Amino acid sequence: MSIREKSHFLMQIKPKEKDIAVKCIVKENTKAPLVPLIFFLALCALPSALPAQAQSVQEVVTSVENHYGTLKTLTAKVTQKNRLKAVDMTQKFDGTLWIEKPGKLRLNYTNGQVLLIDGKAALFYSKKSEQLIKKTFTDFQLANIPVAFLLGAAHIRDDFDVLQSDPKTPRSLELLPKKPGAAMKKLIMAADTDGRITGLTIFDRSGNITEIIFAQEVDGATIDDKLFTFKAPKGTEVIEQ
Repeated sequence: MSIREKSHFLMQIKPKEKDIAVKCIVKENTKAPLVPLIFFLALCALPSALPAQAQSVQEVVTSVENHYGTLKTLTAKVTQKNRLKAVDMTQKFDGTLWIEKPGKLRLNYTNGQVLLIDGKAALFYSKKSEQLIKKTFTDFQLANIPVAFLLGAAHIRDDFDVLQSDPKTPRSLELLPKKPGAAMKKLIMAADTDGRITGLTIFDRSGNITEIIFAQEVDGATIDDKLFTFKAPKGTEVIEQ
């Protein structure tokens, strides 16, 4: 049997049977020239070395929308970096995130800052400045709250045009807001194979960049509804916008 015939034969048999066949053929060819035998063995390895087919843009978006479409609650650890163009400075924050659909979100930062969304308004509390800023809005895209993107992740294609940011990372997508008044210019979203968002990079229209990494995500966690209410400490300055 020629080398070509042996290669074709091995392509047709089962993996377990292939191991036995290879040993027999190697033994048979111990007196044969070494180079053809090495080439033959390399051919046998080719099928298992082929990469899995990458998912398309629409398949990735669908997996994310399906995941967050059925999600009721979520907890996660957050690492956030804010690159501020005007002052040429980068801020880093760590915190814990809680989400309860529809429309509720709380993010406690380790530096004493709190972000709270109750479905109607957003509260920003700073322990250091002793201030509470309250913003009322009807659209998360217009509110410029990067992490709030998760609240609308079940309907990405309703609000964004979706592109592939880099063919080498097919599960990283570039999202362009459809609404002209959106605070963000574009958003890069990374998701795992289950459709769970693992990272966001938001580029706003002022040139600032916010990077958010999610870790230790728990879907369906039990969350006390009292967590989505906030009472500012006595003496806090309240600013309504």
